[in-house]
Amino acid sequence: MGGYAPETSESELAAGISERANTASEKIQSRVQETFLPNIQKLGSMAESWLSGIQSDFHNLAQDPEDESGGGKYADWTPDEIKELYSVLYGEELEDE
Repeated sequence: MGGYAPETSESELAAGISERANTASEKIQSRVQETFLPNIQKLGSMAESWLSGIQSDFHNLAQDPEDESGGGKYADWTPDEIKELYSVLYGEELEDE
């Protein structure tokens, strides 16, 4: 096998998210395509850290979609939509606290 390619982890990250988004609702697919995948591409090797850093925000948003951690971008979302987005991004269910 060849040498290590630094882009591999972020392209695998983006590919996994894209694959999970294929079966998600249109609203989730749209947010992933317009926001998350471009950010992952732009952030490169920092993308995984960024996603880890915002992971806890989804717990807050699932309780209150208008929580300040979402920057107002989820005010019209339902808790179920936020949980669906979480499962697409992280490949696991958002546990209720």
